Order: sequence, then structure tokens, then C-alpha cells
Amino acid sequence: MSDEELQAYDLDRDRGILTPEDRKFLLGQTEYKHPQSARRRRAKIRQRITNAFLDFTILEFLQERDRNQIFTGEDRRSKLGGGFASAFTFLYDALIRSREDNAHVDMNLNIYLEQAIETVDQSRGYRTEFEMDIEREELEDPNKIFRRAKDEGFHTLTSAEFELLWNSEEVDAAAFASFINQLLEDEKPISATDIQKERRAIREMKDDLEL
Repeated sequence: MSDEELQAYDLDRDRGILTPEDRKFLLGQTEYKHPQSARRRRAKIRQRITNAFLDFTILEFLQERDRNQIFTGEDRRSKLGGGFASAFTFLYDALIRSREDNAHVDMNLNIYLEQAIETVDQSRGYRTEFEMDIEREELEDPNKIFRRAKDEGFHTLTSAEFELLWNSEEVDAAAFASFINQLLEDEKPISATDIQKERRAIREMKDDLEL
């Protein structure tokens, strides 16, 4: 675990959006005897997150010297680096949940990002042109995709489908490795262990983001 992760998982540090008790609850380190106690804790966390979103409007008035003390410098980059990725992931997930469909998600995401980038860059003395292009491909069940590839040929797989098969815990790693090796006879064989290692790394990364 990196130094920044260790700091994030220091559950007794001063409260941010979450209190120390909130952190322990979300990480499964607190058990309540009564279900209503857990429900109250979840309700408090939801309210704190809601208020945190509303506070971003007021944070526009935070002075530059205070922003610099929070974010500027190598030690601050090291301490807060992982938080950027987790924050963007959480905000994108929140946007998806708050909109009706992908079209509305993309429209609002484009508006929010363009406004943010142009506003900040203008304050830095830059004129910015922003373009965003998102391509989504809705994927089938991994095992259905694997069966199709075996029945109809490797050429039927899109790059996204191949990546899904490689990463999905639902697809047997040994069977998938054997399938690939039959197609790549002149290449170095791929083992089930190779696939499992990458799957484990991806799973750990996702776990960190969710926490």
C-alpha cells in the first residue's frame, strides 16, 4: 500500500466529508447491534455527502493562498494524488445516477467539464477550446461472448469484448488462456496465471476506488 493510501485509510484523522466513525462503518470495521443504528449511520453519511456537494458552490470563494497551501508542492501531490482519481470516479458515477440516459449524461458532462476548464484556464491567462468524444459499447454476458468466440471465431470479438473476457472473473482463466494459445501458435504461450495476476490487480484497484 502506498503512502497516500495509508493516509487515506488512517481512519482517525480529522473529519472531512466523513467522520472517523463514518470511515470505520464504510470499511466494515464497525458493527451495530441494531439495524436502525446502521440505518441512522447511512442516513448521516448521505446527508453529509449532500451538504458537501452544496458546499462546492461556496468553495468558489476560497482564497488562492488557501488553495495553494492545500494543493501546491510535491508533498501535497503525493498526499492527495489518489484522491483525484477517486473523486472523478465518484463524481462521474453520481452524474450517471442523476440523469435519465447516456445522452443526458454526456450532454451534462460536456457542459460541466467545458465550463470548469474554460473558467480555470481563463483565470490562468489561457483561451481554451474543449472537445469531448465518448464511445460506449454495451457488452453481453462474458460467458456468452466467450461461447460465441469459440463457436464463430476470434474475429467476431471487438477489442472491448476481448478486454472484458481477459478481465472478467466469470470466465475461466485456464480455458481462455488455452483458447488464445490455439490462435497464437508462434507466440509465447499465455498461462492462466498471467490472466489471473492481471485480474487480481484490476480487482484490487477497483476495491481501492470503491473504498
